[in-house]
Amino acid sequence: MRLVAVVPRMTEVDARRHLDALAGTVSARLAWLDDHLTAYPDALRSGSSDAPAVFIRFAYTLHQAGYAVVVPACVDCEQVAAALPQRVEGGRVCARCARRRQAKECGRCGRRNPVRVHDSDGTPVCQNCWNRDPASWQTCTSCGYPGTVAARPNRKPICRRCYETPRVICARCSRSAVEAARTDAGEPLCAACRPAPRCGLCGREGRLKVRARDGRPGLCEACYRRTLFGVCDACGLIGKLATTGTQGGPRLCTRCRPVATRRCSRCGRDRRIIATWPIGSVCASCYAWTRRHPAVCLRCQGTQVLVGLDQQGQRICGPCAGLDIDYTCPACGRAGFVPRDGRCERCLAAHRAEELLTGTNGVIRAELRPLATALANTEAPDAILTWLRPGGPAEQLFRHLTEADAPASHELLDSWPQTLALHRFRQILVHVGVLPDRADYLERLGPWLDELLATRPAADGPLIHAWAHWAVLRRARHRLPVRPFTPHAAGWARTRIRAAIRLLAWIDAQHTTLADLTQTDVDRWLTEQPPESAYPAREFLHWARSRHLTGDVTIPKRRPRHIVTAISDDERWTHLRRCLHDATLPLPARAAGALLLVYGLPVSRISTLHADQITTEGNRILLRLGAHGILLPPAVADLLLAQRDAARTVSVLARSAPPATTWLFPGGFPGRPARDAVYRALRGNGLPHARHARSAALMTLAADLPAPILAALLDLHIATAVAWTQHAAHGRIQAVIATHASPANR
Repeated sequence: MRLVAVVPRMTEVDARRHLDALAGTVSARLAWLDDHLTAYPDALRSGSSDAPAVFIRFAYTLHQAGYAVVVPACVDCEQVAAALPQRVEGGRVCARCARRRQAKECGRCGRRNPVRVHDSDGTPVCQNCWNRDPASWQTCTSCGYPGTVAARPNRKPICRRCYETPRVICARCSRSAVEAARTDAGEPLCAACRPAPRCGLCGREGRLKVRARDGRPGLCEACYRRTLFGVCDACGLIGKLATTGTQGGPRLCTRCRPVATRRCSRCGRDRRIIATWPIGSVCASCYAWTRRHPAVCLRCQGTQVLVGLDQQGQRICGPCAGLDIDYTCPACGRAGFVPRDGRCERCLAAHRAEELLTGTNGVIRAELRPLATALANTEAPDAILTWLRPGGPAEQLFRHLTEADAPASHELLDSWPQTLALHRFRQILVHVGVLPDRADYLERLGPWLDELLATRPAADGPLIHAWAHWAVLRRARHRLPVRPFTPHAAGWARTRIRAAIRLLAWIDAQHTTLADLTQTDVDRWLTEQPPESAYPAREFLHWARSRHLTGDVTIPKRRPRHIVTAISDDERWTHLRRCLHDATLPLPARAAGALLLVYGLPVSRISTLHADQITTEGNRILLRLGAHGILLPPAVADLLLAQRDAARTVSVLARSAPPATTWLFPGGFPGRPARDAVYRALRGNGLPHARHARSAALMTLAADLPAPILAALLDLHIATAVAWTQHAAHGRIQAVIATHASPANR
């Protein structure tokens, strides 16, 4: 009854079953267990290992059956075990820690190991040194040569070379073989003659998925799968069962089964512990992080995984701490994480890259060798392994590249389906030097247009193709030396092309042609379609009219739905103070917001700033936007310098092989700036709309500076600077008129 009251969901029948299994043939175990539970009623919840061995075994059995009890752990390693054989001060220790406590420094090899014997002078000798010592050898009764004794059948020493598993004569086939089973009469049977195992549920003979042990019956494949899933007694949901209730406990799923957790010494969270080092117990994530970040050992001066401690408490590697823990990769000799195949992640990443880049002739082409080198020398090989995982999109791109007859080029990649994985792959090839750089956002429009027109009527394809290439793309290439083609420009070009395609589809639906189109039809098109998808067709219609492909029709310019108004000076200074002094904001948002609110730089210009545009001349910090440098105020200068020093790209290839010129706001693609990320950083932290903040900053600067100086400092076109100067002057005039017209001045 004491167990039923203490252990949740335990019935009296279950308690008797577990107690009978514990007692076995030694009834005194129940008395020892009863004495301990009487003295310590909360023993099953405290987790204290200062208890009899029978209580440790009983608590472990209840936990394995799915009951919510706290299993006592080893005092030294804090690992949960079915038996803690040795009692020490403060509790009990497991067998491994007991041997570790008894270990001494061997007088021959100098390692700390359990003592096998002592020399005549009392020097301890470990088992390994004792086995290598000829003084410990005995003459084998089989071969007559001295050696280490492996067994003593009939008290006669047998060496390891002569020792074999005892063989018997099978009672059925009469062959000499290793005994695998016995008949009911006790006669030996070999492995071929032993009866097939029988499933404990269905009773059929055959291969078992799990063997019978600890009171659980052996199960075949079908019965194992049947019992693997079921209804959980705790949550009532159908799922994979962690405890099947075969020992009398509840059926619990993997989510509801109590898991023994302890505090991780590194992250401080209560997690499942998978390793115990001298530096403390660590969870799975901290175990992987420690092994992936080796450091210099203070004792051997080698780069190793630091899991040990010296006498001063400094972290050292396992071998220097006298532990049989060596995390060195046997392939490359470097310390790190060795997940499989006996090789570290760096070796696996290099092998995977070499495997994917090897052509049909068994060698890597010379043009692709820089890519293989970059993938092998990356600082995060685990990310490379994830990217090059079997069946992933990167694997298919590598296969296409190595199996192609033509060398790697932009034209070859343009012939493949245009996906995000391909765009990232192309930028990686550009970053490592396999492909030359190009205006990628502009050149992507050609393959995208071909894929788009492949699904359109054949009559519309040549017309849209001619207009897009000879009007939209030609003008963009002409402006490219002085105006970079940004992602927003590419998005606007796609919007105009889609609008032209929709217009031609609407004309076909009206059973007319482009040549017979009238202004009435155009006006009806503008009223029937959403303005966002109808007005962008204005440029295509103008191009068609100039080439006499249609009549005198036009789409007027769309007036803006609202006028972008600047924020007030008070709001501008409030947000600027947040950017300069609020440390809770992300550093990229603070730096971009300061440039936006002080100098009115557009976000597209801020995101493409290079780190070398921030220069130092004596005690002055300058930001060079064009031919001239802007003297930065101290607070803004400190902010930009902090952003320059802390700028870190998420691309592992860009970190391992940084370009010659780094971005002030690096992006996710290697060698690319963070364009949209800067917009999201500003919007996600409560800063004003970029256009409103830029208008306020430019109006303030235009009111104090002449147009030529404003254009030179901010690298603006002189016409843009003049327009802002006139707008600021008009604003001052309106403010003066409003002041004199107020009732207080009448």
